[in-house]
Amino acid sequence: MFHTGLRSGTAVQAAEEAGPDAELYFQRCRWCCNTTFQRLLCPTCGSTDLNPELSEGEGVISVRRGFAAADADLWPVYMSEGFTVRCRVDGPLHAVRPGVRVKVSSGVGVTGRRPVVRLCEEVPLDGWI
Repeated sequence: MFHTGLRSGTAVQAAEEAGPDAELYFQRCRWCCNTTFQRLLCPTCGSTDLNPELSEGEGVISVRRGFAAADADLWPVYMSEGFTVRCRVDGPLHAVRPGVRVKVSSGVGVTGRRPVVRLCEEVPLDGWI
């Protein structure tokens, strides 16, 4: 059973139901085809006609701006479908930075309402300062 945001409060497959990779659902506006994550209205045209779709689960960590200390472990991830979601990143701290490719992970499960992603590429500690 998969959950889609508005009813259960999460858009990620529950940890006990997870297979090799978790599934992430997003919404696509039927009017303007804009993609968004866990919204009631389309941020572009204001339509309420949003269709849930399954994401490929791959994205890139984006630049973090103006984050609170409570959200220090959350990173914005730009997904391949064109929406951005704040995620917890599973990986070595030195490797978590903007531009690194990630994939939705089920190994760690869901932390609260935030998806968990894992790094797709290993970044060596040498040369990174």
